[in-house]
Amino acid sequence: MTIRVGPHALTRLRKYWKREAKAWGCPLDLVLFPAEVLYRTCVWLRLFLYKVKALKEYELSVPVISVGNIAIGGTGKTPFARWLFETMREMGCTPGLISGKVGRDEHMLHKVWNPDGLFIIERSKTTGAKSAAVQGANVVILDDGFQHLGLARNIDVVMISAEHEGLKRCFPRGLFREPLSSVSRADMVIVSRKTASQSRAQKVAQKVAKFIPEERIGQINLGFSCWKNLGGGKIEGPVGQTLVVTSIAEPEIFMEIVAANAGEIPEMEIYRDHHEFTRSELESLSLRAKGYKVVTTEKDAVKLKEFPRMLDNVYVLCLELKWEVGEHQMIDILRSLKERLQ
Repeated sequence: MTIRVGPHALTRLRKYWKREAKAWGCPLDLVLFPAEVLYRTCVWLRLFLYKVKALKEYELSVPVISVGNIAIGGTGKTPFARWLFETMREMGCTPGLISGKVGRDEHMLHKVWNPDGLFIIERSKTTGAKSAAVQGANVVILDDGFQHLGLARNIDVVMISAEHEGLKRCFPRGLFREPLSSVSRADMVIVSRKTASQSRAQKVAQKVAKFIPEERIGQINLGFSCWKNLGGGKIEGPVGQTLVVTSIAEPEIFMEIVAANAGEIPEMEIYRDHHEFTRSELESLSLRAKGYKVVTTEKDAVKLKEFPRMLDNVYVLCLELKWEVGEHQMIDILRSLKERLQ
């Protein structure tokens, strides 16, 4: 059974995590502070148990690259995993990319981007990685694998969003899964930005540099690329009133991008991250969307096109990954890994 979370509740939670809550934020801090301490302690203990080998990690027969983050969503893992996948193929490798069960939309999106690629969706990333190796992959990429310590990896890439600059609290008082210091475990940290400025991204990079050498810190921009329809064809952008329909982690950032490229401040229908749309929901949305141009993300589009006649005038806003810092360093790391395969 799917549960729709109302936009009001989601907005209030994100405002609290980003320390934008007003009078009610302080009392909630006091209530959740012990829970945050307990959470941090459990994270530290788990890392310690793996470090002293009390918990074992599985060694795969082929190299493993992990793309992960330390925050809850919104850092650009999926487009960066795409870049990794396509770059490894260009180098002559046969990559297999693993998504968790909760990431069905991401799995579907990877198949749209590279229809002939090897993509596996599996609750256990270790099981998925084993399956990829059996199916012929000579390198495995984990989408969202930084906390999956049960599988040994050769390269750890951590994504950090410039839009999260100034935030440091861990769950449940904040959106971080681990403190910033945990990036010391990474081979490369990529600071991504969508609506944030380059200077803001550089501030984040400076904070990261306290825990990892500067030459291992990259920076990318995920900016507007083009508009497409649900069939994947390029189209002109929407004109008139727009209604954003999305189920991503940080829809307010997407709304800013839409407003900047559609010329209208959109209205929104927000669902929880990775929400699976139902036919009855789409029937309600089709009534809600009368007179509007419906704007959505690529990740949502792969789910919406399962109901091709339910929504009219759908515009898919596509983003493009552009390197600003660190591309050559990242490619050198991948080339070193490829040389070990020969």
